[in-house]
Amino acid sequence: MINVCNIVKSFGENDVLKGVSFKVEKGQAISIIGSSGSGKSTILRSIVGLENVDGGSIYIDDEPLVENGIYVDDKTFRSRSLKMGMVFQHFNLFPHLTVRENLCLAPKCVLKRGKDVLNQRCEKLLEKVGLIDKIDAMPSSLSGGQKQRVAIARALMMEPEILLFDEPTSALDPELTGEVLSVMKELAAENMTMIIVTHEMSFAREVSDRVIFMDKGVVLVDDVPEKVLVNPENERIKSFLNKL
Repeated sequence: MINVCNIVKSFGENDVLKGVSFKVEKGQAISIIGSSGSGKSTILRSIVGLENVDGGSIYIDDEPLVENGIYVDDKTFRSRSLKMGMVFQHFNLFPHLTVRENLCLAPKCVLKRGKDVLNQRCEKLLEKVGLIDKIDAMPSSLSGGQKQRVAIARALMMEPEILLFDEPTSALDPELTGEVLSVMKELAAENMTMIIVTHEMSFAREVSDRVIFMDKGVVLVDDVPEKVLVNPENERIKSFLNKL
């Protein structure tokens, strides 16, 4: 589903990604962990097109978004990137729209879905994340955990084949984290293809097919959770986990 090949990215003189490569098969959940500043979020933003890489290639279903540093045209990029949805750290809900309106806006404008179809899917997804009773609520009335569950439902409204999560629980109080992780576990159980940047190690161990450890812009280890989180051989990973 996703093939990232030797991507590089710099911000000025700061080399953030230094030749990152990995693959994600259909139905896999991949967690990316590492210290702040290691390049984790930049990888997600590069895959979904919020950042342009300086070199390397990204393929979605064997179709290039960028190949050897050269991007496809804008129309093709938008078409191919519609296979992906992203859930951000800080929710990014429109504060002046109700929950229903937040969910329905993008598929109405981009996918041209009709009102009845949108309302049915909206209700189904809010049931899924346990928030059907909040369908006409304003975001300001929701807790952080509820806002993030709405954000997940909003991403699913676009019918993506791939979901990217950028530290979805880091802005939440610990007691609200569980309700968001529960929804993500359900998606993993349904074999949704996911890349998850997270600091929740127990969650990463439970749901991930593989765990990627990033350090200073490179993939230090890419292996099954047991070898990364339980019995790591790499001293850098041991130090990281001990500090957690």
